[in-house]
Amino acid sequence: MELRNVPIAQLHGAEYNPRVQLQPGMPGYDRLKRSIDEFGLVQPIVWNEQTGNVVGGHQRLSVLKNEGHETVDVMVIALDESREKALNVALNNSQIGGDWDAEKLLSLVQELHELPDFDETLTGFDVDDVRDLLLLPDPDWKPEPEPNDAPDLVRVTLEIATESWTEIQPAIDRLVQQWGLRAHVKT
Repeated sequence: MELRNVPIAQLHGAEYNPRVQLQPGMPGYDRLKRSIDEFGLVQPIVWNEQTGNVVGGHQRLSVLKNEGHETVDVMVIALDESREKALNVALNNSQIGGDWDAEKLLSLVQELHELPDFDETLTGFDVDDVRDLLLLPDPDWKPEPEPNDAPDLVRVTLEIATESWTEIQPAIDRLVQQWGLRAHVKT
């Protein structure tokens, strides 16, 4: 393997790539573009010199093309097509990377959120994601009227003293993360 700067015109997206192609205006595309604008291309495109196919980094390549870049750093590999395809799936397989450690993620996002003049959405989470992660109140939230034919749900309302919230919040955050619950916090 070697890192090489190559013309973008030389790179071909793999027809078999199982990822949905992001388009400008899609939230994922806009987040990726913002990340590249802010931090640069810190993960090189993976390119198979034997086939000319991009193996990993199709979305990043799309952003760079749309921004008018003419060359890009690529990690050059030389694989036969079957191993190339296996690597493509492996590079895009969320089961390989592992899951978030909810407590560490929460702590890290909280730390960034509390920094003055720092935009925690640089993490790739949008404002709503951050608010949900940190269980911050939504200033625009209004309770939905409960219909008579409410789905099979149990609604729980907790009232917590303001001075106890900081101590109790991590336990509630873990519960919400563990069970994928919807939570609304109002202060």
